[in-house]
Amino acid sequence: MSTQTYQQLIVKGIDGLPEEMLAEITDFVYFVRRRMAQPQDFAAELRRLGRNEAIHLEEEFAGYDRRYPRE
Repeated sequence: MSTQTYQQLIVKGIDGLPEEMLAEITDFVYFVRRRMAQPQDFAAELRRLGRNEAIHLEEEFAGYDRRYPRE
């Protein structure tokens, strides 16, 4: 598909959506633009988020086997 076709599909797809949804779509558009303009920053942020998530999961499941033993 061409750029123009995608743009037309996007405009048609958002027609009539409530303001809250349009705000969410706007956030996504600028997220994609930022990812395209600064891919190295985006990759670093994903790595940081990945480490934070791993730490969170380790903390959340600490002692899981002791608290929920298999019967």
